[in-house]
Amino acid sequence: MRLLRVLVATSFAALFAQPSAAQDGRPFHDAWFWGVKGGTTVYSSNFGTDMGIAPMVGLDWLITRTRGGLYVSADQSFLSTTGSFKETSSTGLVDRVVDLRHMQRVSLAMVGFPLQTPMFHPYVGLGAGMNRVGSVNFQTPFAGSAQANVAADSVSAKKVTFAPFVMLGAQQRLPGFSVFAHGTATWLQKSFFLHSDPPKTKLGLTLEGGVRYNIGSSIDRQR
Repeated sequence: MRLLRVLVATSFAALFAQPSAAQDGRPFHDAWFWGVKGGTTVYSSNFGTDMGIAPMVGLDWLITRTRGGLYVSADQSFLSTTGSFKETSSTGLVDRVVDLRHMQRVSLAMVGFPLQTPMFHPYVGLGAGMNRVGSVNFQTPFAGSAQANVAADSVSAKKVTFAPFVMLGAQQRLPGFSVFAHGTATWLQKSFFLHSDPPKTKLGLTLEGGVRYNIGSSIDRQR
């Protein structure tokens, strides 16, 4: 959360340092956009939640060339659900239930820009991201420190995952800034708390929208 707050403050300072009128004359291609976004995350857990919806906020950066570019994003989803991991007991393997709160995600993708017009820019992306559950709390006490240590290792293994995703969206140029909307679908790993088997969805889904500012060229132009 501290890193996210620093990124927010830094980005806002950079965005508003640029005069809005200067955005009008800057092209979409060979540019560097900084943006703020909000939206929703559709998620399931391996114990309890099926297709829950959580609010999400974040920042993104879009570096463009003529046909493609690079997308970087950091965001947080504000969710509350339960998950579980397998634990050995006197009767065999049982589920230990834990409370899960929030999810942070850092994403990186290569994007392409098909069907461009001077003011409207569709894009598609393929990338990967780190997904991390913000906090995991045990619902019941442990019999001893050995059991607690094993449980902590199990939580660490299921709290973070790296997963591929696809993205589809569009950016519209307006006077002074651009607006955008896109959706992502992430193939979450089975070892992750927020992965679930059918009939629940295996995908983490988001619908996002926000504002981007062109802060200048993404290439060094010869003088």
